[in-house]
Order: sequence, then C-alpha cells, then structure tokens
Amino acid sequence: MSEPPRDPAWTTGEHGEVEEAPHPLLGLDLRVAGVIEARAHPNADRLLVLQVDAGEPAPRQLVAGIAGKYTPEELPGKHIVIVANLQPAKLRGEISQGMLIAAEDERGLGLLLAADAPAGTPVAAPNGPAPADQITIDDFNRHEIVADDDGLTIDGERVRTPRLAMDRGVRGKLR
Repeated sequence: MSEPPRDPAWTTGEHGEVEEAPHPLLGLDLRVAGVIEARAHPNADRLLVLQVDAGEPAPRQLVAGIAGKYTPEELPGKHIVIVANLQPAKLRGEISQGMLIAAEDERGLGLLLAADAPAGTPVAAPNGPAPADQITIDDFNRHEIVADDDGLTIDGERVRTPRLAMDRGVRGKLR
C-alpha cells in the first residue's frame, strides 16, 4: 500500500518523524541603512567600501561590487536596504559586515532604496520568524527576492516594508 502524498510544507526527519519545513524567510535580517560615506576600494576596481548607519550604536562597513555603476560621491545620504546579519567576510583586504540589496536589468544596476525610512527600520514578512543571528551567503542565495511596482516579495511572499523604490527604475530579481 502506498503512502498518501504529503503536504509539501512537511518533510521527513532524520529518524522518520515528520517535521515542519522551515519558514522560507527564516534567517534574513533585512533593514534600512543610511549611507554615511563611500570610497573606492584600495585593492579592487569593481568594489566600493561604504560606511552605513543601520540603527546600531556604531556604523558598519559594507564592501559592494557596484563601482562603475555608482560613484562614491552619489551614495552618501541614500537609504538602502541591507542584509544586516550576513556573516562578516574579508573582501580583497576589507571587512564587509553585511550586503546591500541591488537588482540589474537592461537599464543597468539599481539599489533598493527606502528614502523615507529611518536607519534600522526592518524590512520583514508579515508574521514571519525572527531573523537568525547570522547567515552565510549560501543561506541568502537560497531566497528569491524580487522588486516590482507593488513592492517586494521574498520566495513569492509579499513583505511588509517601508515605502521602497528601485533606484533608476530597475525591476527584477535582487541580489
């Protein structure tokens, strides 16, 4: 006799017990950060080093692959969305304590902006789980984040956000 089909929200555990699958948004700590300053990376032509205010006691540093698409002079004052709990990494000798969210389409690269939201404002799914303390880049890449005219979806679920806009009118999958 065959087993009845299972709801895709359930998986079989290590010892055959049934476990609920993790919430698709588990882990992500997306929040608004104000760019304080930006400079060219001393060891990489395609990277910029940003100091951002993410609503914490001290600024954090991000290293972003946006040189050639943005100049250091046009970033200060922008309120961007970042992955705040990404595991810190050294990129060409500079520590990055998070990642900014951007998308690219035929118009070019655009940052996800939250112009009216204060630094530290969360960008979260309604009724979603609390973010993990830290995630890896592989954890982040498991999610599909899409910006469209109606806002933001993560893994197909519309998220509660401050008013967001894609810089330069870019639409599509965010990275």
